[in-house]
This record gives sequence, structure tokens and C-alpha cells, in this order.
Amino acid sequence: MLNCVKTKLKAIMIKNYLKLAAISGLLLTSCSQDESLTTTQEVNLTATTQEEFDLYDAEFTAPSGSIHEDFDLITANAVEPTSCAPTPFSSVISELGYAGYDIYGYLYLGLYSQINQLSTFIDQDPQYFGAEGEYTNYVVNRTRSLEKFWDMEDLITVRGQHNATLGNRDKIIDVYLNFSTLTEEEASANADAFLEINELSTFLIESPLLSFDGFASSSDLIVIGDGLVELASEAGVEDKVVWTGILAHEWAHQIQFDNFFDWYPEGAADNAPEATRFTELEADFFAAYYMTHKRGATYNWKRVADFNELFFNIGDCQFTSPGHHGTPDQRMRAAEAGFEFAKSQKKNGQLLSANQVHFAFLTYLDSSIL
Repeated sequence: MLNCVKTKLKAIMIKNYLKLAAISGLLLTSCSQDESLTTTQEVNLTATTQEEFDLYDAEFTAPSGSIHEDFDLITANAVEPTSCAPTPFSSVISELGYAGYDIYGYLYLGLYSQINQLSTFIDQDPQYFGAEGEYTNYVVNRTRSLEKFWDMEDLITVRGQHNATLGNRDKIIDVYLNFSTLTEEEASANADAFLEINELSTFLIESPLLSFDGFASSSDLIVIGDGLVELASEAGVEDKVVWTGILAHEWAHQIQFDNFFDWYPEGAADNAPEATRFTELEADFFAAYYMTHKRGATYNWKRVADFNELFFNIGDCQFTSPGHHGTPDQRMRAAEAGFEFAKSQKKNGQLLSANQVHFAFLTYLDSSIL
């Protein structure tokens, strides 16, 4: 085939392809980081396993709008090793996420991940959560709870991300036809190649890293991948707490999208790292407020802290990065402030508007978070 993708076998390294470039429209800075993660797993590069498929090259067009992508495969280098050292979650990613890693994973993990992410923007099938739909009822009920809590009924679409998408010929074709300039014949040929690769690989389509997304889009979309929940649960946090925590955090980003011009008329800050940190810390505050409120998820602080510690300590101390989320300590303090604020209401169960919670966050920001 012409214009095929040719990948050189130079090192056992995976580039972070989950970041979508050229995001247009309303901009809350992307949460991805342009770094690489070197695996500790060896790949057998014998002649019999170095088969490389010729795929029609496709330059994908990013979906319109802005994306807050809160979870990716990258763990940032630490400025302070004591606060940003490897965590149980990063160990689980290395040990279980890359289980079965092979030459096909090396060649195609980035492409597979990008296809799976783009598919969530156009998926109109009935949604399910968990590889076998085992969390569907829970996520539906939690979504209704968030709608009621924030007075946002029927405004947000929540979709699951699944490895099964990458074995679905029609869904792969749809991604190429919607986000690239490939013809239907070329898109079909690429989809057929995917199915062949799936048969040969011990890693691709099975790995939880292929559904490791957790993000909010300004197109009123939240996506949570099965693999993200699976690996977080393996690291020791109850699975339903993981679903709730991610949903609550991404929901907070949706609230920010809706109030962007009122809350940040001149931007969240005058530079990208501070702007991203501000919106992330606020989302942590909002999430903890919902998770511990008597009319929200009603969790005690310990369960929320367990969830926050797992994700936040992956964290980042990349103070000059546009995707800087805040240090793990800052993010934990933001969540604890949200918990304290939920407790501080004069009437048990009193619900405040998103606008009131936003201004409460501002009072906590300088005094107890930064």
C-alpha cells in the first residue's frame, strides 16, 4: 500500500499519542504531557515477530472544542521525590498494564489508543460501563445523582471506553471516515489489518492501557475507560469509588466549561501552567464536595482520600508544563478543602449552586491550598 506507516525498532519506548493536537474553540489547557514512558518489559524482536503491517497513513483531525484529559500513561518526574515518588498506581501500570507487551504493542499501541479515543466522540450505540457491562447500572445512577446535585439534568453525555471497540471493524472504519481523509476502501483495509494484528498479538486488544482514558470535552461529553478503572482497582481503591471519583472530577470540568466566561473572564491565569493548575484544583474541590456531601455520594473522608492519593500522587511537579495539575500535596489539600466545605454548611444537606461553590473555592485557594 502507498503512504504506509513505517515504524523503526529502535528502543522499547512508548510515545504518548493520547494527546490530541490543534484543539480549537474554547480553551481550557489540555492535561496531557508530552513525555515518554519506558517499559521494563522486554520484547522479543526475533525475525518471526517483526512483521509490520502496511497501513494507509491517516492524519487525524481533532474533534472540535476543548478537552480536559486527566489520566494518561505518563508519570511526571518529581521535583521533590518524597512527594512525587512512584505510587502503587504507577507500579500497577508497569506490572499489569504492560503484561504481555509484544512487538505489535510497540508498533501500534499509539495508533490503537488514538482510534479508541476518537471513537468515543462519535459512538451512538447504547452505552455500557465495564467490559461486560457490570457497572452500567451504577454509572447510570451516579450520573443521575450528579445531574440532580448540580441541577444539570440531561445536559451531559457519559460514555464508556472499551477494548472491544478495537475488534469492531465498523467502528474502526467510522473513525477513519470521520476524522481522516481516507477513502472508504482505505479505511476498510486498515480495519482489516487491525483484525489481523489482533489475532497475532498477545498484548493489543487485551491490555487495559487501550481503554485508559478519563476526560471531559466541551462538547458536553465525559469518557471513562474500562482499563483506567481496572488498573486503579488493582492498585487498591474500591472500584465504585474510582467510578465516582472520576465522574465527579470530570463533571466539575463540565461546570467550568459552562461558566468559563463568567468565572474566568480574563482566563484562569495569565500563563498556561497556572491556568491548568487552577482549574484542576477547583475540579478537585468540586469533586470532594460532591463525594462527601450528605446529598451527594455521602462518602467519608477516608474513602475520598484513598481515591485522591492514588491519582494525585502520580501527580506532577512540572511547574512550567502547560498541563501542570498542581503538586500532589496541593491537589490533596484542594480535595480536603472541598470536604471541609461540605461539612461547614449551616444546615445538614444544604445544597449550594455551582457559582457559590466556585466562590467558596476562591476563599480556600490562597489560605489553605497553595
